[in-house]
Amino acid sequence: MLGLLALVAVVVAIIGGLKIGLSLGLSITLTTIGLGLFMGNLQRALVVALLDEDAWILVLSALTIATLAELYRITNAVEELGQGLSSALRDPRLGLATIPAVVGLMPVAGGALLSAPVVESLGAPVGLSAEALAYINVWFRHVLIYSYPFSQLIVVLSQLTGIPILTLMMNTLPMTILMAAIGATTLLKAKVTPLEQARRHHRENIKALIPLGVAVALLIPLVPLVGNWAIPLGTSVAILVLVKLRKALKLLPHALISERVGDIILAVVAVIVLREVISLSSVSIELQEVVSGFIRVEIAIAMLSTLVSIATGSVMTGLFVSLPILSSLGTESIGSVLLIYTYSFLGYVASPTHLCLLYTVKYFKANLIGTYRYLLPSVLLALVVGTVYYLAI
Repeated sequence: MLGLLALVAVVVAIIGGLKIGLSLGLSITLTTIGLGLFMGNLQRALVVALLDEDAWILVLSALTIATLAELYRITNAVEELGQGLSSALRDPRLGLATIPAVVGLMPVAGGALLSAPVVESLGAPVGLSAEALAYINVWFRHVLIYSYPFSQLIVVLSQLTGIPILTLMMNTLPMTILMAAIGATTLLKAKVTPLEQARRHHRENIKALIPLGVAVALLIPLVPLVGNWAIPLGTSVAILVLVKLRKALKLLPHALISERVGDIILAVVAVIVLREVISLSSVSIELQEVVSGFIRVEIAIAMLSTLVSIATGSVMTGLFVSLPILSSLGTESIGSVLLIYTYSFLGYVASPTHLCLLYTVKYFKANLIGTYRYLLPSVLLALVVGTVYYLAI
């Protein structure tokens, strides 16, 4: 039970820190230090994280993505972007849904920050709160990736279970449609005002999309050459393009040392170390013992995967902990596999250590608890329907 209590404590401590006024980065950092000292492996986790190439890629990706988003804000490119997109899309609500969803197909940790300026530019004029915009950005970013056949998640799930990728895609597609419908209920609250209609002649302002397009386009040639290093490299080029377009070289240092960027980097580093603290402990072994006595073992394992994903902010960790347990019990049907995948995925979406959520809330200066008032009902509804659907397969 110690492992289970440790994971619960992580979630409670992070949210508790936010409730008393700590920043996101500081709240996660203090939680990580506390758990690491309790587990007795903080120093080892720091060393492992320091020697991990993926950790450095993640930190540099966070730095460049956060800087690009901050430059969009302080150069007022966000406002022009909204004017141009309003012209092109006719209804800004269409952009609020599609742009985060399409950007979400990019293999970028915390990549919701790339779509955040677009969501801000389209959503702020139509009467949506910062919390609603944060929810829209996070939720729609994960709608398509849930069943996207080329996503790392689906590929790994297929490798772990032997279920063909196409089969996984077809069986998860109904849930993708459901998630889109759930998110649409918030979009319907947005109102296209006469002022919004009047802005539609600013078609030339669509050029503010160019830096974001550069960041996405460069991934295609760079990934085969340098792997995930393509993310910070491509985003760095996008920063230079934005600086050139906006003649904003003097603003670049301000973006780099801004409070928003600094707290995001602190949160990323803390999350990396937190994951190592948990993975280096005996938590996974203890959790296996906890679920062994449940009657509906697939539901128990799915709930376990959710808890692991919430605590670590990682779908993969939830899958790697839970799927071997399912396999050892001989209940590895496609329905039970996808039930665990869905629970792990949605736990990750709602996790207070989920980088996309952290970036987005920080960018919009939204209240995390207020954002959860939108996010948690959506997650719970999807979990209820997903449980019924996958148990019926």
